[in-house]
Amino acid sequence: MAQHRVHLKNGSQIVGKLLKSDASSVSIQTIDQSIWVFTNSEIQRVDTLGQNFGKATYKRKGFVNYTELGPLAMSNRASNGVTTSAFSFQTTNGYRFNPLLYLGIGVGADLYAVQTFVPVVLSVRGDLSTSSAKIPFYFVEGGYSINATSNDVPTIKYQGGATFAVGLGIKLLFQENNGFLLGLGYRYQESSVTEKLQKSTEVFNRLSIRVGFSF
Repeated sequence: MAQHRVHLKNGSQIVGKLLKSDASSVSIQTIDQSIWVFTNSEIQRVDTLGQNFGKATYKRKGFVNYTELGPLAMSNRASNGVTTSAFSFQTTNGYRFNPLLYLGIGVGADLYAVQTFVPVVLSVRGDLSTSSAKIPFYFVEGGYSINATSNDVPTIKYQGGATFAVGLGIKLLFQENNGFLLGLGYRYQESSVTEKLQKSTEVFNRLSIRVGFSF
């Protein structure tokens, strides 16, 4: 079925399946199943795109950005006995070779109660199905986190370590290939603290909850 683009007088554009067009109004259904109704006085023009509804906005190849944030949950105690919590932000830029394979480089910030990390990771992602606007996906990431913890004690030195993440999620595709992301996964993070020439290693195991956007 042909796709249409409704140009509004306020500058907005709506792409989807035209449901009704008469002397008084136009109704259009977007790829997320939302139905929009506009009076003819609001509309500048309506274009026919001639593309298949539901697949026109999926980008099978090309550069894609993923920007996500969320908590890193689960109880874990640092070497000083403090129960740590964390919040994570990450943005990833890369190239999608096909729906099942995306490669990118991610940079972010993980804010724990007692330490701050800046992870730099290689990200592998893929969409498991592209038959609807609700797209399940996987992600696998690995790299190194720089320890950016502020420290005023000269006898204590914080260091980063290896980091790894794996998980699944769902992407709700909007028009023009934009999508809302919801993911759930596991995050592993190593770090070390050297105090008075004695080095101790810490490992953070976390349940990662992510929300964000792709474009």
